[in-house]
Amino acid sequence: MTVRLRAASTWLFLPLVLAACRASEAKPPHDPPAAFADVPSEPSTEPAESAAEPAADPSHQSTSEALNGASTTSTAMSSALAPVRAPEPLPAPLHAKVDRSCGHDPGVGTRLRSFALSGVDGKRVSDDQFRSRVLLVNFWGTWCQPCLAELPEFDRLYRRYRKHGLSLLAIATDEDPLPVKDYVSQRRLAAKVAIGGQATADAYQSNKFPFSFVVDKSGVIKASYRGFRPECMGKLEADVRTELENLKK
Repeated sequence: MTVRLRAASTWLFLPLVLAACRASEAKPPHDPPAAFADVPSEPSTEPAESAAEPAADPSHQSTSEALNGASTTSTAMSSALAPVRAPEPLPAPLHAKVDRSCGHDPGVGTRLRSFALSGVDGKRVSDDQFRSRVLLVNFWGTWCQPCLAELPEFDRLYRRYRKHGLSLLAIATDEDPLPVKDYVSQRRLAAKVAIGGQATADAYQSNKFPFSFVVDKSGVIKASYRGFRPECMGKLEADVRTELENLKK
């Protein structure tokens, strides 16, 4: 009896269970719990690849430039404060005897006349090339025997004092360069030699030949020697030395 009642009750509730299942299938699915809802991702902390390089700091750049400027100024000041080397003293004179009566021939105190001649090497030679140096200028010629004896003595002086500021210019009156070249080569002269200087020599109206001048750095004749006088070589060297010392002032 009891079994039959249980079976009957089961069959009574079965339609209700089926109806509940169908109703559940018809409803839309529930929204997911808030705990499982989509959470916006946190922004990335890494810099973007396309980000521009930071601009240079103007204050840093100005500081760097200031330091560079200060370094340059310091170097310049160090150079300015460096001790100045004293000029090298002149070597001992070649000639011990000095005849004070020599060197006073016409021309002293006047300016050396301008000239532009051809050198024995084919290059132009002019008076303005010797400014700021002491110049010993000698007028000579291959046809003049006293000239050929005197010029090597002048060349000897030139070799001794050229590094101290002396120049030697030998102006030949020859028009033909070949005899001049032969003589210069034979005597191995170190002097600057010009040719075609007859008109330049005539301008001084010298009644003696050869003749020579010691000219200061400004182009003024300080000593004049007309004719070849071996006894005057000591005085000529002394005149050269005086003007070389004046270069140091």
